Amino acid sequence: MPSMADLKERLLPPKPASAVNLRDHGFRSSGSSRHTFQGMDALKKRGQGLRSWIRVDATGNSQVIEVDKFSMMRRCDLPARDLRLLDPLFVYPSTILGREKAIVVNLEQIRCIITADEVLLLNSLDSYVLQYVVELQKRLTTTGVGDVWQSDAADSNRRRSRNFDNVFGNTSPDYLPFEFRALEVALEAACTFLDSQVRIREDLIIIICVFDGVAD
Repeated sequence: MPSMADLKERLLPPKPASAVNLRDHGFRSSGSSRHTFQGMDALKKRGQGLRSWIRVDATGNSQVIEVDKFSMMRRCDLPARDLRLLDPLFVYPSTILGREKAIVVNLEQIRCIITADEVLLLNSLDSYVLQYVVELQKRLTTTGVGDVWQSDAADSNRRRSRNFDNVFGNTSPDYLPFEFRALEVALEAACTFLDSQVRIREDLIIIICVFDGVAD
């Protein structure tokens, strides 16, 4: 006669392997949880909002730095809504905001923060951003005016600036504070970008008119 224990083992379904493994090899679960926490740490780091910035100081030296949103807010004494204007994922109208310790600039391709001793641009491979950095460095390291922006509008703006300085006895653009010189280059960059867009549209209009004439 089989015993009650033998009958019970025959009638009861076998234990699932997962349950046996979890009970007999409990140390394995600690390893999986460790990987889970590592993934959570990576997500936390990703959520900190680290951004790459190009920093240009008052002497013309430049470097690439990584700063999170909250550190940038403390560094420039800016609210979060001002930094949101610089986010390339969103489209905002062109804006120049004057704050107590910084100027927030959102002009077409140029999105930057200008303080009394540095300019912080969102790092980008856009040609206008790179030209802005080159031109600003030229303005800061040489006594003459740079020649990266080759538009007539920029030349006339520089002539008006020199005339304005002459009225108040300042004959050199070096008398302008750093933040004004940085803002001047940003305005010239925006004007150059808009001028190029106008020329592209004018060329397209000419092409469309030519094709319309051929079709008629």
